[in-house]
Amino acid sequence: MKKKNAETLREPDTLSPLRLNIFEERNGDVISGEFVSAGGRVFPINNGIPDFATPSHLTRGASFARDYYTKIAGTYDENLHITFDLYNEDELDARKSMIGLLHLKKDSKVLEISAGTGKDSAIIATELGGDGALWLLDITPDMLEHAVGRMADVAVPVEFVVGTACALPFDDKTFDAVYCFAGIGHFPDIGKGLSEMARVVKPGGRVVFCEKNVPPWLRDTEYGKILTNNNPMFAYDAPLDLIPVNAINVGIRWIIGNAHYVVDYTVGEGEPEGKFDLELPGERGGTFNTRYYGQLEGVTR
Repeated sequence: MKKKNAETLREPDTLSPLRLNIFEERNGDVISGEFVSAGGRVFPINNGIPDFATPSHLTRGASFARDYYTKIAGTYDENLHITFDLYNEDELDARKSMIGLLHLKKDSKVLEISAGTGKDSAIIATELGGDGALWLLDITPDMLEHAVGRMADVAVPVEFVVGTACALPFDDKTFDAVYCFAGIGHFPDIGKGLSEMARVVKPGGRVVFCEKNVPPWLRDTEYGKILTNNNPMFAYDAPLDLIPVNAINVGIRWIIGNAHYVVDYTVGEGEPEGKFDLELPGERGGTFNTRYYGQLEGVTR
């Protein structure tokens, strides 16, 4: 990682600043070293990639994902096309369609979660310029090692981080956009992960995430039953109840064989506000506030 970018990172659970100890440096790149928190926690840097995935983070789905993708990292790209061939979908078109929902500019600063081997990362990089930045985060170091090779020649500055979406090592409002394709189902705490994604995006920025899901109207069809029989994750509900309260202009659609949902939204400034003191016409009268807080209906003063 670039030494100058070290200041962007924070201790993942407390968001406190970190001290960088460099063991090997080459042309401004930190090859090996460690980040140390004020409390003495140590996060190693190996092959230029800091690892913030502590044992406390590697629980449930995160632990499974790390073990599973470590085993298949070397062959992952060879078989990934099946995800799209199965539904007669064009992989590049599908990926570009999702990435287009980020509304990127050349100078956007983007975080990709569950970046894997960098298939989407390479596309995102084409949307950015030299003033932009792309950070790739994944729970599995072996997957990111493949992404490093894929991203070696892109023009945009790129950094790689091992970590969990449920404890992102970044300050609030660091990025212009966050993207996650097919990672939500492995979050050990989906609500916390979605909250973290919104936390690190600036107001007005964009969040886009996608995961397997057979929608309700297809659950009882042969099509839906075949998919859920092959992988129970297709039966997981889209986590609409866990989207943060500051999400505005929220969209959801089903793509890739109508068996993957995509949620996109703009990050707002906290909970929405309504003009609940407006006088309401009619016999009942009152306002939304007086009706909610127990005033006599029909009495506005």
